[in-house]
Amino acid sequence: MAVALAAACTSGHTTVDVTILPHEYRVGDVVSAVPAPVVSEVVRRRPHEVHVHTCSSTPPARVSQFHHELETQLKAKMTLSFTARAC
Repeated sequence: MAVALAAACTSGHTTVDVTILPHEYRVGDVVSAVPAPVVSEVVRRRPHEVHVHTCSSTPPARVSQFHHELETQLKAKMTLSFTARAC
């Protein structure tokens, strides 16, 4: 029973929040001008869902690039919301 519980606790977070701004990608303490380090951190966490927060001033290509790189490594649901708080 304890082994199953430990496995369930380490199998991944349900949702990971990612922030994509015009000049940076961010997840937790990982901040980068390119998506690869943030994608690696998201994949390491193995979430079921990735929620992306972005600004209306963020070029759509940045979000698309992140999505493409993430999708090649992890099959997780991705949702998107626009926020003014991080802009």
